[in-house]
Amino acid sequence: MKKVRWLFDHFEEGFMILGLGAITVAMFAQVVSRYVFQSAFVWTEELSRYFFILMAFSGLSYGVRSKTHLRIDLLETTFPKLKLPLEVLCDAFIVGFCVFLLRPAFNSVEFIRNSGQVSPAMEIPMYIVYIPLAVGLILTLIRMAEKYVKYLLQFMKSRGNHAEEEV
Repeated sequence: MKKVRWLFDHFEEGFMILGLGAITVAMFAQVVSRYVFQSAFVWTEELSRYFFILMAFSGLSYGVRSKTHLRIDLLETTFPKLKLPLEVLCDAFIVGFCVFLLRPAFNSVEFIRNSGQVSPAMEIPMYIVYIPLAVGLILTLIRMAEKYVKYLLQFMKSRGNHAEEEV
């Protein structure tokens, strides 16, 4: 059970490490082939682009989980009492954005799968390239739900401790 929990906690990090490793290996192979053998691989740039897309949408979910997504905190800094309401509002916008994009993401994957399109250099089905968008949105929604379940459990625990202190 600990391994499953660890995998759940570090799922996005695994994708980002895999993506960065694949990009590094592909670009190294490209440099070696170009400068040592005077012949460039055509597939390395395409592979790097696809892994960059995977990393970007994994990073969206990771940012929500680790509370490191980009945001402007001018109002939170100026009015500290607004920190929690603004965080909830920001998270509501993120959830709304992800929900809004889910249907178009799935429609795009389905449309491209039905078209039979393949990538130019690697000749892999193009719908595979679009899957990280849908998966990233779903993972972001899961991580957002996880965040608020944790908040709720902490709130219930603190209320339980507070009630015991009153007795």
